[in-house]
Amino acid sequence: MKRSLNYLVLLCFSFLLIGTGCWDRYELNDVSVVSGMALHKGTEGKLRISIEAINAKQIYEGESDGGTPAIVYGIEGNTVAELVDKMNVGYTRKLIFSHIQTVVIDEELAKEGVGEFFQYLERNGEFRNDFKIIIAHGVRAEDIISTTYPIQKVPSLKLTIQIDTMEEEWGGEPKVRLTDFIRAITTSGRHPVTAAMTIDGDPNKGQNIGHIRNVRPEPIVIVDGIAVFHNDKLVGFLNTEDTRNFLWTQDEIKLTTLSVPCSENKFMGIRIKNSSTKIKTSYKENKPIITVDILLEAVLQSSQCTDNLTSIETYEKYQDFIDHYISEQVKGTVQKVQQTYGIDIFGFGNTFHRQHPKKFKEFKGRWDDEFVKADIDVATSVYIRRAGIRTEGFLDKMNN
Repeated sequence: MKRSLNYLVLLCFSFLLIGTGCWDRYELNDVSVVSGMALHKGTEGKLRISIEAINAKQIYEGESDGGTPAIVYGIEGNTVAELVDKMNVGYTRKLIFSHIQTVVIDEELAKEGVGEFFQYLERNGEFRNDFKIIIAHGVRAEDIISTTYPIQKVPSLKLTIQIDTMEEEWGGEPKVRLTDFIRAITTSGRHPVTAAMTIDGDPNKGQNIGHIRNVRPEPIVIVDGIAVFHNDKLVGFLNTEDTRNFLWTQDEIKLTTLSVPCSENKFMGIRIKNSSTKIKTSYKENKPIITVDILLEAVLQSSQCTDNLTSIETYEKYQDFIDHYISEQVKGTVQKVQQTYGIDIFGFGNTFHRQHPKKFKEFKGRWDDEFVKADIDVATSVYIRRAGIRTEGFLDKMNN
């Protein structure tokens, strides 16, 4: 009897397992995957949201029938929630937002504040935290997600790969996601930044994906540094060079290449292969002292100077050049932010808080005032490990 009861229980569990499924599942034929979103100020309503949805059939050459690989459609209204749920006035299928790649915000709207929009994204369970946040600099946000590219047909997927590659190979993207932005707003001692992009060329010209007539695609979306925020409001931009200097203070440089002066109108090409940054803080003479220590390993890739590359003195001299160049560049960017924007986007306040918590309480609500008058010292230590695969190139032999 007991054995029969055990068999009955096991049979019931088996039926439960067989009958279990996803209660909220949707068939692929019934949905459209959203890859990008653009947010603007509206003309008829308060807001305008444009959605880029993937036409998956057109991505695969074997199945493509010549249609567009992505569809962009926008509507206007007064709240983000209303607009997102109303998108089917133009789209035929249910929109899936869990795989969104980029969220692009118009410059003018960002100046008024992005807090309401990000609050919606944070509360909505359909949105993940791995999408890129981009501010459209000098162009319409909708044009950013509408400009196609011959190699990657879906604009938002192209932007994702482009930003990731830029960040890995050169260092021009702050790698800020939704939770990073919100944390910067809600934490004392730091203001947020995001990636900025613009369009090189006329966005109204478009492109012919199937039969490209020009070798150079026009228009083309390009990385344009970072957008600087005071709390949730956009206050300005930093260019790509300043962005790399910013990333050095964040210990976020993986690889990059520098053109460092080695004599008058002569430069050497330096590839940074390894980088480590540490921040130290103190308080003296009624102002913070911020010290940025950067340790670098480099490879000499090229040189327009005629110094003897078989001599250790040459490498020592070049290391001094690189030390001075990087320290001046990074210090110059920090001072530019101090003088132009007067807010701490570097997180020096966070570091000061960790290292001197009692002292930080004295000016917790006015850290930006302290940041503006802070003394900045950037100390670099560069080690050139080798000169490419050849110590003496053919130009060196010609000059000797």
